[in-house]
Amino acid sequence: METPLRLVLFDFDGTLCDSAATIIGIMQHACQACELPIPDARKIRGNIGHGIGHSALNYVDGDAKKAAALADMYRTLSRDEYLGGNPPLDPLFDGATSVLQSLSARGYLTGIVTNKSRTGLKSLIERHGLDRLLDISLTADDCPVKPAPDMAMAAMDRLGVDKANTLLVGDTEIDAGCAANAGIGFVGVSWGYHRPDVLRECGALTILQDFDSLPDIVDGHFAALSGQE
Repeated sequence: METPLRLVLFDFDGTLCDSAATIIGIMQHACQACELPIPDARKIRGNIGHGIGHSALNYVDGDAKKAAALADMYRTLSRDEYLGGNPPLDPLFDGATSVLQSLSARGYLTGIVTNKSRTGLKSLIERHGLDRLLDISLTADDCPVKPAPDMAMAAMDRLGVDKANTLLVGDTEIDAGCAANAGIGFVGVSWGYHRPDVLRECGALTILQDFDSLPDIVDGHFAALSGQE
């Protein structure tokens, strides 16, 4: 019997890449440019992963007009930052590259689904050499943002993988919500921007302490599902 295609999707910010410092700096700059109170780093860090539209509302007390202007300013500053002569090279978390290599070597398809813009993602994955290890990537410029299921559903549709054979790895309840809404399994990470206990409450199958354990966890998950068929 032929083994079905199997897909492991990853969030980017807070899961594969520690981009908090850049996101915080751009958001504070955007608030300053819009003549808004500048939120502290801790507040911005807690909003990473929600998507700029949702996050902006949080910084302007729900004022939709101000939020739209702030979101536009953030996008402009982010685009200028990553397309400029000295773009930030946010560091990858330990094991990010090797886990993509290991999963690919075991025959899994891999991809990224992120609420980040295409410009920022493209700049980082190309300079880190991750683009050659990925089968697909979807961003806030391509689909409705997580926790909507659209990114995960589009990835599965384009690669020809069904829900039972797909997992999403992420660091926030936004990622967990996307997985739940798409009907796929979710694996949380302990090093990201939202607390592991929150991820457990949101239905994470397990919480990774490091990337080294992920390939065996993925193998075990799909082997268990195969045994139930």
